[in-house]
Amino acid sequence: MPSTCRLILVGLLTVSALAACKPGASNSEDRQEGNDPVADAGALTPTSTVSDPWVLNGATACTKYLTPEEITAVFGSASGDSEKTGPNTCTFSTAHAPNTDYSTINIVLNSGRSAFFDEDIDTVNGAPLSGVGEKAVRMLEDAVQAVKGDHVCKVYVKPPYGNKLQGDALALKLGEVCNKLFSLP
Repeated sequence: MPSTCRLILVGLLTVSALAACKPGASNSEDRQEGNDPVADAGALTPTSTVSDPWVLNGATACTKYLTPEEITAVFGSASGDSEKTGPNTCTFSTAHAPNTDYSTINIVLNSGRSAFFDEDIDTVNGAPLSGVGEKAVRMLEDAVQAVKGDHVCKVYVKPPYGNKLQGDALALKLGEVCNKLFSLP
């Protein structure tokens, strides 16, 4: 009899989990800006929509606008793969050793969020970076966030250590990518 109870319990938990994962079943509070981890990672938000076609460049930026020279400057080698990770985001990945120790360059484009640039904790604590967009900062050791008009470009490298370029040199190279993207329609 105890095993029957366990089976019923497992079945109920499975049904509950499936119901919770059903589209539209999420808590609406989680969808508010700042509470949605997907939106915070760069997915389109209510203030960054496909009504601005510029943000769609983010999905193909790793393939079209990251040159082998830029990738080699960061990682020491241009080998790797680019993939679209969202409607406005992409990732270029390279392995330092076969199938291990991956490093990535990630690009996220948004619009309608430039008003938050000066309030974002990452940009407030960042080091100013000249020559990129209208305003840019180097965030920690591995990222650049820049604004031009109503467009925001974020390019970051993970992990921040073990790369050929570091600090200001890395920030300038990532800033060149943002400038290239800012020049697109």
